Amino acid sequence: MSTTPSKFRSAMAVVCNNKNEVLILKRSVESRWMPERWGIPGGHIEDGELPEAAAVRETLEETNLQLDNVFMLKKINDVIIYCSNSYSGEVEIDFEHTDWKWVPYHELETYDTTPNLEDTIKLALDTLK
Repeated sequence: MSTTPSKFRSAMAVVCNNKNEVLILKRSVESRWMPERWGIPGGHIEDGELPEAAAVRETLEETNLQLDNVFMLKKINDVIIYCSNSYSGEVEIDFEHTDWKWVPYHELETYDTTPNLEDTIKLALDTLK
């Protein structure tokens, strides 16, 4: 594993199920960034950690899902976003979130989401086709 600092500060993951739904999480009221908004699993990349490993780790910590076959979806500023439709486990959210849902793309507009989430999810679903 590389110990070179990543130029990315955070890694996130779009998780899709076999019904073309995406897992979204509602951030807690105590969240420092975008409280009570819906987003995807993710967080800071630790020193010496590869961004992909951070996305997998954060998803496991936040949702109890172990991702497999993760691929890079896109980069936005200092955030790198991965995608996977292969995972094991059952969703169990952590203290950082208050709710979770599997949502089809066409219903995303009914949720108060974090910035660029709809575009990111559309890209993920189009890529997985």
